Amino acid sequence: MQPKVSMIVSCYNKVNYISGMLDSVLSQKWDNIEIILVNDGSNDGTRDVIAQYEDKLIARGYEVIIWDQENQGVAAAVRNGLKLVTGEFVCMPDCDDLLHEEYVSAMVNALRQFPHINCVVCDVVKNRWDMGFSPKLNIPEINVVSNYNRNLLKKYILGKFLTNVALIVFRASIITELQLIETFITNQSNTQEPQIWLPILASEDFVLHLRRPLYSYILREDSIVTSQTSMETIDKYAESRCVLSQNTLKHCVEPSELDFFCKIEAIYKDAFLVRRINRNPHLESYKDFYINQFVQTVKASGLLPCLLNEKRIEEAGYSTLFYAVSNYLTQYSPPKKDTLTIIRRTQSRLIAYGAGFVAKSTLEDFIKCNIVPDEVWDIKAQGYDQILDIPLVIPDFGSLTREDTVIILMYGNLDVERELRKTECNVFYFQDVLNDLGAEYFPELIVNINNKEV
Repeated sequence: MQPKVSMIVSCYNKVNYISGMLDSVLSQKWDNIEIILVNDGSNDGTRDVIAQYEDKLIARGYEVIIWDQENQGVAAAVRNGLKLVTGEFVCMPDCDDLLHEEYVSAMVNALRQFPHINCVVCDVVKNRWDMGFSPKLNIPEINVVSNYNRNLLKKYILGKFLTNVALIVFRASIITELQLIETFITNQSNTQEPQIWLPILASEDFVLHLRRPLYSYILREDSIVTSQTSMETIDKYAESRCVLSQNTLKHCVEPSELDFFCKIEAIYKDAFLVRRINRNPHLESYKDFYINQFVQTVKASGLLPCLLNEKRIEEAGYSTLFYAVSNYLTQYSPPKKDTLTIIRRTQSRLIAYGAGFVAKSTLEDFIKCNIVPDEVWDIKAQGYDQILDIPLVIPDFGSLTREDTVIILMYGNLDVERELRKTECNVFYFQDVLNDLGAEYFPELIVNINNKEV
């Protein structure tokens, strides 16, 4: 018999979207699901939609628990949902996203293959969980990721991989083992993400990565990211999340380690602000201020082996600096790929693929470091478009030769990877370039250790 999976779905005023999520739940290739719908005081008709789906879910063979509460926020909704769990495994999709039909079955079956591992994470449609490896096609579908020296915890805090808790399935036993309910904070932030991820990554030695895009994250106009359009609201959110994370860390790391993890959380708060500014062109005027704030926070932390060289920061740019600092703090030594040598010796075209927010945040720094693409490819390119005076053109994979080099300015797109791997051109992700630039401009931050990550 299939083990029971408890699916916690917190809902607040998503009347236009929740039916899509519930339809994707009904389509799951897993029969033993306990769906816990926590209605957080919705007043837009969301509760009526839940009522309409209750019979459908029961007819599908699912157990249905509906918990109505006054509006208390998503953290309180998740905590109340955790209290109701009776399944062997737990997942927590957002009420306005979509699930692949094997979202539950593939991740649960992965965990059943590795009984000593408590958590599995999947990919997002067109995005990867792990942002840091070069595109390859012949890779195992299930990867056992080591959390040696709690490096995954450090990477999470520094924003080095995607963090939505909707991407994970974990064993219900860790709710008790990690005291998630007892320590859950409900009055500090409008997010629950750190309170799930931090305890898991502080305690688990391994995490499974299922390299399948099983979750579709839908960016809505009223989502946290899109609704934060002023510097004041973004700053307030960043501070709230930082405080929440630091208070959560008090419950899940050793007292001797707390200062270190709280300091890197403060460093990432400033990095987070720069990242959000890069997503909002109308906030460009704030960028230099917050980059300087990031530099000052890094200096004040005392975590680096030396003082940062201001001239090199100006020459290399913020993106290069962030990668050098974050690699040092996570004790990560990127594999040598001769990225810069190949790029600088490119005989034909140097092409950047993608003109989204990654391009806006990194391309300027690439140019500072004398890595200037001949073209930027983007599917939305029109006519004589340009980005930073570089021609913006429609992708033409058939024109690529072994003399061309492509830098992918995206957080993973399997369709693009497959097309590029059909050619003989050199292919790198922007992270590869930034890792090597960080080592070149800030050699004092190179980590000279054997990389023990799997």
